[in-house]
Amino acid sequence: MLESALALLLIAIAIAVGWLLGRFQERKSSRQHNPPNRDYYHGLGSLIDNKADDAVESFIKALEVNTDTIPAYLALADLFRKKGEYDRAIEMHQTLLARTDLLRDDFLRIQLSLAKDYIAVGLLERAEALLQSIITDNPRDHQRHIARRQLAKLYENQQDWDQALKTALTLPDSKRTEIAHEMAQYACELALQAEDAAVEGLLKQALRLDPTCVRASLMWAEHRMSKYAWRGAVKHLKEVMSQDMKRVPETLPLLGQCFSELGNPDAYADYLERCANLCPSTSVFMEKARLIEWESGTTLAADYMVDALRKHPSLKGFDYLVALKLQESAPDERDRLKILKELTGQLIQSKPKYQCQQCGYSSQQLYWQCPSCKTWNSTHLIQGLEGE
Repeated sequence: MLESALALLLIAIAIAVGWLLGRFQERKSSRQHNPPNRDYYHGLGSLIDNKADDAVESFIKALEVNTDTIPAYLALADLFRKKGEYDRAIEMHQTLLARTDLLRDDFLRIQLSLAKDYIAVGLLERAEALLQSIITDNPRDHQRHIARRQLAKLYENQQDWDQALKTALTLPDSKRTEIAHEMAQYACELALQAEDAAVEGLLKQALRLDPTCVRASLMWAEHRMSKYAWRGAVKHLKEVMSQDMKRVPETLPLLGQCFSELGNPDAYADYLERCANLCPSTSVFMEKARLIEWESGTTLAADYMVDALRKHPSLKGFDYLVALKLQESAPDERDRLKILKELTGQLIQSKPKYQCQQCGYSSQQLYWQCPSCKTWNSTHLIQGLEGE
């Protein structure tokens, strides 16, 4: 799949190069009708023969460096970086920067691309210095915004959350909107490290930046619970439903504790009923069944789970139903149910609970930033038969 994608990208680059060469040659002489040179045709032939590396080399030879062909050079350098050939990408950018006939805008564009190379290979100090120099060089607004965005990501990679947030906050409102969820996560990371008195201020900032930040609501609820402020914690946990319904199961252990401390199981049952209607999930059904068991006994709880599983089948729910049936089973059935419970339990433990919606990375625990693709807030509970 990757080779196919790269081949398609190269074909697109080849077409662009051909068009650029044609434009350049038309400018060069209105009386001449020169076709693209032999290296260009050799590149097309290599693509047809599925020799991507040969094609790239031919296109590089075919390109004359000028304002029109800079985008093609940058595209090729990006291709090298994506393939992991960082040395070649850096060499191409440095060769371009050594030219004395570059326009200022082209020079800055190449520097921005070179900074990506440095970040990719871990030369973070060099990348930081380059980006800072671009920002202070008074470029166009668009280029300055790109540099600040890259600089914030660089600080993020270093887990320097304070600098990442401060840098992102220098962007104009229109640009901050695009990365509001990331900025909110920076504030949450700072709240994890902050003194007790500063925690709420940082979480408020996170929610101002991104009102849908579930992590901030969960952290704020936990902070209130540590102060025995159960009602305040419940308020923040209930807000999650309007932020992201698929995150509601994450709130249930905390909500159960809060309502237990408040001595108000009826209010919890009413909230679970609302969740079951608006955002049904196995965790909600199981939590409601536990309340039914506590109030009315195992038989009614098992009956409720049977009805829930008919509408919303899941392995986790079935495992819980078996556990309920075990409690009221006759001795001759108990051994068979124990074996079944053991098998379903092992199967559940072998399956991941969470999956990144961006890259597919799966795990047993929740990561607010995917360890694989580094995307924020992309990891959710798996839905369906093997999940919620």
